[in-house]
Parts: sequence; C-alpha cells; structure tokens
Amino acid sequence: MAPANDRVAEFIELRSPDDRLPEVCTRTQHHYEQGRTVAIYAPEPGVAAELDKTLWTFRQNAFIPHVRLEEAEEPLIEPVILFGDEVPDLQADVLIVLTDGDLPAGFERVPRVYDFAEVYDAARRQAGRQRYTACQSAGYRMRFVKP
Repeated sequence: MAPANDRVAEFIELRSPDDRLPEVCTRTQHHYEQGRTVAIYAPEPGVAAELDKTLWTFRQNAFIPHVRLEEAEEPLIEPVILFGDEVPDLQADVLIVLTDGDLPAGFERVPRVYDFAEVYDAARRQAGRQRYTACQSAGYRMRFVKP
C-alpha cells in the first residue's frame, strides 16, 4: 500500500452522462503515456463493453493497450485492465471508478483514484458522496475537480 500522504483521490464533476467515457479515456491515456498501469472498475452490465470499444475509437491514432479481465490470459501484460465483478489483486498505479455502487475491494492499495461526482442524477450524486467518504476515511488526500 502506498504511504497515506502519497495517495490522492480525485473526484471529477460530471454534468451529463455523456461526459463519463470521454473523461475516463482522457485520464487513462494520460497515465498510460506516463508509463503507469491503470485498473478501471466498471461492474454495471454493458459499461465495460462500451468502454472497451471507446478506448479504441475515442481519438484518432490513440492506441491504449487494454484488456477486459474476463478475457485476459495470465500473466497480465496489458497496462490497462477493465474489470467488474471479479476484482483482481489491485497492484495498479491508478484506479478509475465507473460505478454508482461501492468501491472495489482493495481500492486502498492503489495510490491514485479517480471517481466521478455525477451531479446530473440525485442517486448517482449520493453514491459518489459515499465513495468520497470511503476514500477520505481510507486516508486519501481529496481533490474535487470541475472540468
């Protein structure tokens, strides 16, 4: 686990559901280009498949090697992994959370967490607040970003 003072959880305000995947792709690309490993938690049905497709097409000439955990072969060599119900041993540098539920087991082992404050929907906003509180309780330095 990273030292507490090195761990940051950043919550990004989203005003529309259409903003989620572009934000995920942009942040994933940034960390991939920096040589970091990224785990993306997407447990809701269809979200991982949509993200899988979007990571290939969101920018022209943008190639982000990634794999869905249920399709991965051991050993995992891809720098970006998409997972849902089956939680891997989180050894990633970055965790991106795409859920309106709880954080995945072991999230506190990841030094940087990105999550979303989805202000366009009351239930999603409340779930985000609960995840924010969980990150704060786990000792993360908290940031709130309005893109």
